[in-house]
Amino acid sequence: MHFGHSQPIYDVAAIRDIEARHASEDPPLMERAGAAATRAVLAHSRGTRLAPLIACGPGNNGGDGFVVARLLRSRGINPTVVYLGEETKLPADALEALAHYRRFGGEIDHEIPKRPFSLVVDALFGIGLQRPIEGAYAELIDRINGLGCPVLALDVPSGLCADTGRVLGRAVKANFTATFIALKPGLLTLDGPDRCGELHLRDLGLAVEALVPAQGYVIAPHVLRQVLQPRALNSH
Repeated sequence: MHFGHSQPIYDVAAIRDIEARHASEDPPLMERAGAAATRAVLAHSRGTRLAPLIACGPGNNGGDGFVVARLLRSRGINPTVVYLGEETKLPADALEALAHYRRFGGEIDHEIPKRPFSLVVDALFGIGLQRPIEGAYAELIDRINGLGCPVLALDVPSGLCADTGRVLGRAVKANFTATFIALKPGLLTLDGPDRCGELHLRDLGLAVEALVPAQGYVIAPHVLRQVLQPRALNSH
């Protein structure tokens, strides 16, 4: 985790409030998140000709994944996209993102093909997850964790509670996490640091502190330098 100054921290309820305040903006937040995630995919998959795998879930985190898949196809990269859910139950924004991906010639797989990938994009479950992951999604997470290639999680590693850092049944073990809008407590506490890997904040151009007061801050090195003055060499 690399931050040049103290970053604000917001729980899920506050993030939802911020999202609601920007719901009518153009480009939409899902497009902004997908574009930021696409840049991360390109940065972390340089030097390989293998295509990435994008695992999309049944909510808006999955919608972010469909945006990434479309933007990669527009750059001549053909990712493998895995989606297990019923398309008719997707939220409206995610369903539109899937349709847009298909208009670019994209296809959907219902299981992970047996071939190597440059990178896995975890877009299964985001900050809205409330209950333990079981069944087919638990098996999919186990498979992702066993693929042996780098994993980029979008917003939070799937299965991690964004408020507490607790693993809900199963959780993806990411090498990198691109988290959107602001930091969440669960990325920094309990199991979060072991699951999110290298953490990168993408604020999507939102001035969050101007709208909603922060609930906490990351203590950056410059803060400690101001508070903890060097001791004399003869002290211990």
